Amino acid sequence: MDQLTSSRLRLLRTLRITGSWVAVGLLAALFEHNVLAEAGVEVSLRERIDERFMTSLLAGLFGGGVYIFLLRDQLRKLAYFTAFAIMAALILPIVLVGTALVPTNFQLAQALPRIFTLHWLGQYLYWTLLMGGTMLMVRLNDQFGTGGVSYLTGRYRRARQEMRIFMFLDMRSSTAIAEELGHEKYFKLIDELYMDITDPIVNARGEIYQYIGDEISVSWPLRKGVRKQRCVRCFLDIRTKLQKRAAHYKATYGIEPVFKAGFHYGSVTTGEVGTVKRERIFSGDVVNTAARIQNTCNEHGVDNLLSDELLQVMHLPANYTVREIGSIGLKGKKLPMRLWTIDKVDGPKRR
Repeated sequence: MDQLTSSRLRLLRTLRITGSWVAVGLLAALFEHNVLAEAGVEVSLRERIDERFMTSLLAGLFGGGVYIFLLRDQLRKLAYFTAFAIMAALILPIVLVGTALVPTNFQLAQALPRIFTLHWLGQYLYWTLLMGGTMLMVRLNDQFGTGGVSYLTGRYRRARQEMRIFMFLDMRSSTAIAEELGHEKYFKLIDELYMDITDPIVNARGEIYQYIGDEISVSWPLRKGVRKQRCVRCFLDIRTKLQKRAAHYKATYGIEPVFKAGFHYGSVTTGEVGTVKRERIFSGDVVNTAARIQNTCNEHGVDNLLSDELLQVMHLPANYTVREIGSIGLKGKKLPMRLWTIDKVDGPKRR
């Protein structure tokens, strides 16, 4: 995906954060009004709402935007409480300015009595906890992927039939690389690779289904994955990113990692299983077939293979050059499957 797509997704997330902060701000305005009214203080609810609305709107756009666009990529590499402590430290001077300097027109003598008062402490805790809750929700979204909302709404508590695309990714020569690097360094390699390929998957609206060692399975609902050729563009963007980072991997690990991918689509039964560690699973022949298609990439000297069924519904633009591999017998399949590979993409990838 290009930078424009990534920026669009970040902007959408910033707007969601802003909307959440505005909602919390309006609830806080109602709470403040009720507390003051019970204490016998005359205060206008409309004024409290207007004040909280504008403050929350501006804070959400600025604070949420800074976090999503500038800080999140670095902070998500840290433990949550470490990242939260850093954000709390960054919020401190902002609250000092907002509660002490701005109301006194930056007159230091008048601002000093306002610093570290109960009012200041309340404002600092409010914004710090609001940012902490936002960071937690973003991390939970990263943990559960784009299927997090479905988990909360119970969409898959009862199994349902779906048409889905599956992409199975596997690192080429992984066994030899693991033996050469050793377990600890190999784990660091895999961890860094997963961080590098996460954004292309997220930008392509993919749902990470499973991590199995150095193999990743990604899924899309059929319409979502076909739209703008997201599923194959996801792999192409991963390949491009790893090529740009090849020098780093060569210098750090002595290898230039290459992934191969197999694609297929079909009907699956989707549902949640388990009680304590509830998990969504996909049951159907299409899952195993996609994995087997990926396993044949080395035999044909390519880094991607698509089933003919998927290619027919993809309607790839003319700038995609595809080549037929032929009808290939796959392990566990009675009939051979017609497979294709994408050799290259010429010119712009957007329409």
